[in-house]
Amino acid sequence: KGITVDSKVNKLSGGERQGVAIGRAMHFEAQIIILDEPTVALSLKEVRKVLNFVQRIKEGGKACIYISHNIQDVYEVADRFVVLDRGEIVGSIEKKDTTLHQLDDFLLEYAHGLKDRAES
Repeated sequence: KGITVDSKVNKLSGGERQGVAIGRAMHFEAQIIILDEPTVALSLKEVRKVLNFVQRIKEGGKACIYISHNIQDVYEVADRFVVLDRGEIVGSIEKKDTTLHQLDDFLLEYAHGLKDRAES
C-alpha cells in the first residue's frame, strides 16, 4: 500500500515514520539533516528504507550527520567518518581511504584504549 498524503503518522511503521521525518526536513530545504540512531529497534526492511532515504538526501546535495552504533549502516551511507569522545573529535577519515574492516579495527582499538585508561 505505501504512504500517502492521507496516511496517519501514528499508523506508520518505524521506518516509514523515519522517512516522514526525513522527508519533512527535505521539504523545508534543510541544508543539514541530523539523524541520531535512526535505525534503532527497526526491522531489517525498515532499516533498508531509512538507509535509502539517507542516500536520497546525499543525492539531493544535502549534508547528513548520521549518528549510530551500527558501523555497517554508517559505512554504507557515509562519505566521511568522525569519531567523537565526550564531544571531542578523536578520529576522522574519508571512506575512500578506509575499509569497513579498518574502520571497525580503529573503533575497537580506541574503545580498548578507553577501557585501559579507565582501569588505571
